[in-house]
Amino acid sequence: MPEDAPPNGDAPPTDPEMGPRQRVSEMQAKLHRWAAADPGRRFDDLFNFVHDPARA
Repeated sequence: MPEDAPPNGDAPPTDPEMGPRQRVSEMQAKLHRWAAADPGRRFDDLFNFVHDPARA
């Protein structure tokens, strides 16, 4: 996995002030930046990227 995309275990704690819509929006923006920067990039493990361990 690229160094700019650590697994969720290394994810910083979520900001309690940030709602789920804002978290999803930030994830979408990050994925868009990565895809635009590297059109051939594959997101093979997308579920683990967007899975919120705090909700498990």
